[in-house]
Formats: sequence, structure tokens, C-alpha cells
Amino acid sequence: MNRDSLVNEVASSLQVSRRKVRVVLNGFLSEVTEAMHRDERVNLHRFGAFNVKIRKARTARDLNTNVELRLDDRHLPHFNPFDTLKDIVARQSPVSEEQTGPVAVDPEVRQVEETPRERSDDLSAMLARAEVLANKGKIEQAIQQYKRILERQPRHVTATGCLGRMHFRLGAQETALDHYNRALGNDPGHLETLVDRAELFVEMGQYEDARADLHRVLEHDPYSFRACYLLGVLYITIGTYDDAIRVLSRALDVDRTKAEVHLQLGKAYCHVEKHEEAIEHFEALLRHDPRNEQAYRYLGTIYDKSKQADKALEMYRKSNEIGLA
Repeated sequence: MNRDSLVNEVASSLQVSRRKVRVVLNGFLSEVTEAMHRDERVNLHRFGAFNVKIRKARTARDLNTNVELRLDDRHLPHFNPFDTLKDIVARQSPVSEEQTGPVAVDPEVRQVEETPRERSDDLSAMLARAEVLANKGKIEQAIQQYKRILERQPRHVTATGCLGRMHFRLGAQETALDHYNRALGNDPGHLETLVDRAELFVEMGQYEDARADLHRVLEHDPYSFRACYLLGVLYITIGTYDDAIRVLSRALDVDRTKAEVHLQLGKAYCHVEKHEEAIEHFEALLRHDPRNEQAYRYLGTIYDKSKQADKALEMYRKSNEIGLA
């Protein structure tokens, strides 16, 4: 079960709209995330607790180069289920032989009995590996992995769209666009690829095409964070600042932990001369990112315009210090 299916199940069970469930779920996840960021424990009665554990510094080895690496202390999110949840899970039907592990089967029989689900699981594992490679910056290796998936399933929409994303990261815009178009040709409503293509259109200066793709996404999912954020930045780029404030505020409702939203909202409020609101967002940004040069520079400009010379100089000084560092 993923986030969308969870929203659908809860909405159906409670007979409320999916939008309301999505807002509540996003708000819940945002609050849990912020609490853990503050190193606070979140207890949910009869369910479990979210907390942060520290993995001590250690020495590891890079499997590709066989070079020893020194890993510092790491703060890791952790979930601890309570006894009630453990008991409920323990009362499930007995574990099947399939779940306990592989058994000896004649290879010919195994070949005959291989199911589409098993092949799907194999593709899922390949997708997961490609994502890991991409996150590590090993773009060429990720591309090869996505190509192997498409050799087995040429119309695989996610792999096609991700292949476009890899080429986008390499700066091959036309190749990326070709893959995005191919993915959307197979599934015109694939929201993630629509957002990816919109991001590419923005970089190519095709703002109307980008806006059209983002509007299509928001028609299906009004609280898509990426779509709201990109559309807000696009509105700032083309100078429609009230629209930018509206859609970026929605992005902030979805996830208040994203510092970049405060930055863009601060910019938009600066353009419409609403300096108090701009200051509020730049200060919120600095709580998340205390060394954000742009926030200090914008604050300096605002205080300069309002004839608060001492504050303006202090903001400019901090901005310059970070820039020089």
C-alpha cells in the first residue's frame, strides 16, 4: 500500500473526500517529521513511537573501490511498534511456505510455474536498484539499469520516465524530452512524468507548456508538492506574483519543512511590497537553514528600503560572510 492507496482506503472508510484525507495525512507526516528533526519522540497510543537513534561513527568499505571510508555519527529515524500493534500482527493467518523462504524445486517445473507477479517483483527490484544508483550520482549506471528494464518491458512507463530524468540530469534536454513524451504516450496521466516534463519545459523556456503540464497534475492531485512548488516558481519567473503566493502557500500547507518554499514565498511577497510577510518567510527559512545567503541578502534589502540602516547592514554583513566562506 502506498500513500495514494492509503488515502483512498481512509476516504472510503470514513466517507469523506480524498482531498481532506490527503491534507490531514500530509499535516500528520509534516508534524512527525518536524518533531523528529527536533530530536523529539512521537508516541501514538496503542500503535507505536517514532524517535531518532544515533548510529555511532564507524569504518566501512566501498564495495566498488575496496577503499576504507570513515563514517561519522548519523541520526537515523526509527519506529518502535507497541505491544498492541505487535499482537494484532501476530494474530494474522499462519505464514505460508512461500513466505518462509525458497524450497527445492525442479528447474523445469520452476520455469513453468513462474508467475507474472514474480516477474513484476523482479522488475521492482531492478527499479529500486536504479533509484539507488541515481541517488548516488551514478547516472550512467542507472541509465543502463533502466534500459535493461525496458528490454524486458518496452512500455514500462516509470522506467521510461526515469530514463528521461537521468538524461535531464546529464543536460541532454532533447533526449530527456523524447523519453518523457514516450512515457506519456503510454500513460497520459502519469503524474510524476508530467511534473518532470514541466521542469524540463521551464529550463527550455517553454513556460506555457510547463504551466499546462502542471495544471494537469493539479487537476488530479491538487496537493502535489512538486507541482505546487514548480508552478509557484514559474509564476515568479513570469511575474504573476499573486498567483505564485497562492500556489506556494498550498505547497507550504503540504510540507512546512521545505525551506525552499519559504525562500520563494519571501521573494514573491517582496515583489508585491508586502514586507512583513516577506520577513516572516525569510526568518522561517533561516530557522531551517541558518546559513542561507539569499535570505540575509533579501532581508538586508527590505530593511534598507524601510530605512532601518543598522539591521540592513547586519543582514548584508552576514550575507557577505557566508558568500566568502
